[in-house]
Amino acid sequence: MGIQISPIDSAILFAYVTLTLAFGVWIGRGSETLNRFLVGGRDLPWWAVLGSIVATETSAVTFLSVPGLALAQGGNFGFLQLAIGLVLGRLLVVIWLLPSFFRDEIFTAYDVLKVRFGGLTQRTASALFITTRTIADGLRLYLTALVLGQVTGFGLTPCVLAIGISTVIYASMGGVRGVIWTDCIQLVVYLIGAMVAIGVIADKLPDGLSQIIRFGQETDRFVVVNPQFSLDQPNLWAGILGGIFLALATHGADQMMVQRYLCSRGLRQARWALGLSGPLVAAQFALFLLVGVALAAWYAQINAPLPTKLDEAFANFIVGQMPIGLCGLTLAAVFSVAMSTLSSSLTSSASAVVNDFLRQTPRSGEVLTGVVAEDHRLTRASRVWTIVFGGLQMAVAIVVIHSPSLVAVSVVNQVITVAGFSSGLIVGIFLLGRSSRRFAQRSGLIGMLTAFLFTLLLIIPNNWLGWSLHGWWAAMVASVVCYVVALAADYSFPRKVETADA
Repeated sequence: MGIQISPIDSAILFAYVTLTLAFGVWIGRGSETLNRFLVGGRDLPWWAVLGSIVATETSAVTFLSVPGLALAQGGNFGFLQLAIGLVLGRLLVVIWLLPSFFRDEIFTAYDVLKVRFGGLTQRTASALFITTRTIADGLRLYLTALVLGQVTGFGLTPCVLAIGISTVIYASMGGVRGVIWTDCIQLVVYLIGAMVAIGVIADKLPDGLSQIIRFGQETDRFVVVNPQFSLDQPNLWAGILGGIFLALATHGADQMMVQRYLCSRGLRQARWALGLSGPLVAAQFALFLLVGVALAAWYAQINAPLPTKLDEAFANFIVGQMPIGLCGLTLAAVFSVAMSTLSSSLTSSASAVVNDFLRQTPRSGEVLTGVVAEDHRLTRASRVWTIVFGGLQMAVAIVVIHSPSLVAVSVVNQVITVAGFSSGLIVGIFLLGRSSRRFAQRSGLIGMLTAFLFTLLLIIPNNWLGWSLHGWWAAMVASVVCYVVALAADYSFPRKVETADA
């Protein structure tokens, strides 16, 4: 299985991981209060938050799996249709949802739900985020372990443990401040890695980059738009409509992103960071898809069949074809994206548990005693839960290792489906919260449960319908069903007063 890399590449990779750990711990030093550990003291510049947003949503899945979408036979740049909706959706978040996170000193996205609906809605949304985030990022960890396994020849389980433990160290010690500044470095590293990979492939072709461009044009791989409407295939309508709701879900109702906004120096800076992240991520997608086109041109040049496992094709090229030194650099890029997303996931999940389940909020007129001691207790709990979620994500990855059929299709599409499906339910609740009607907490919970079951039935392969809903639609379907069912329930049941602390 393994393709042994040179001692120089091994040294580069080891040095990168070591320096990343050291930097993350150093820059996050002093994170001894809940405010500093969970939201970085609310004093980080907008450009650092921007870098963290882009790096956080760029995982090993993006780096390794997205190129496979353009590499595949009949593949193209159609994935950018989703990017169109993601850009538009972020603008809606900037205008519509972002201000609600800065009206009070909150710690998670779900605090605003407690104010409008009650504590049970807040905790339900938070629990849903925690569960699905753990599953999705466990899949991302698994994909990164595939690369490490190919490089070292070690089993996948030891590889999962190595990546997971190294990430847990700086995430638990440095808090979100260490994570965000480390993200900025990792963003630069993996972008350089992708561009280096394209340069190496171009160097292997007689006509260089021009041959890649010509090959992409001749094979229609640069085609972006598929105007034909479909519920089970990617197309422009799924990209725009589904992408808008997916952005509302992942960037307006997902704690992993909201936590970054809360680290900003205010609403204005958070708006700059989020607004600019859309075009940057779209350009990044295009770069990774270009890697796929370059790989396809190289396979055509050597007259070799395309690999059956497209998610692993780029990894195979890195460890088998990259020159000494550049191989180590590109592998460092893979680890950059993996550690960035995983560390962000761990801190956001820990913040959700501590704020939404463990933190006591005073009732009206009540003053809590022992505030400093309580703050230190919750900060320690945040570190512990960061470690716990690291263990849970490693467990998910290990389960996938022993059940490879769970990732029989493109991992990137599975992760998008999980993210849209779970966060889409919460978008539905946020839509209810923006309404002038005062919805009962019970109605929102009924809507969430119904949307959860309905959307789950649609996205499961080989379901009772005989086809499955494409993942790009998942966020939109979950949001709309949640809203409509909650609205119907609220008009159907007699009104009663519910306290915000329920």
